Amino acid sequence: MSWDRKKRGAASGYYYKSVRLADKPHPVKVYFGRRTAGHLAAADVEHRRRDREVAKAAVRAERETTAEADRLADELRAWAAVLSKVWLGLSGCHNRKGSWRVKRGRNA
Repeated sequence: MSWDRKKRGAASGYYYKSVRLADKPHPVKVYFGRRTAGHLAAADVEHRRRDREVAKAAVRAERETTAEADRLADELRAWAAVLSKVWLGLSGCHNRKGSWRVKRGRNA
């Protein structure tokens, strides 16, 4: 997606858009010219680019608003893990390869 200047030709350049085709492994440049079609294609690409930037900014803002809640949830999960380990340890269990088991010789 660019205005390419050639050695010979218009000083304003010619508009080309890179397109991926299913039967070719590499992108192919499609020629739009330097007049109305070129300007319309360039404006369309710029409009889509701005829309993507606005969408990214909205996602970024949403992440920032939920960051504190995510941090608190992570802290709560960490405390819950610690408390469950302590409770299982005090109730006579032990952790063997990631699973909690009752120690032998103890009745539950």
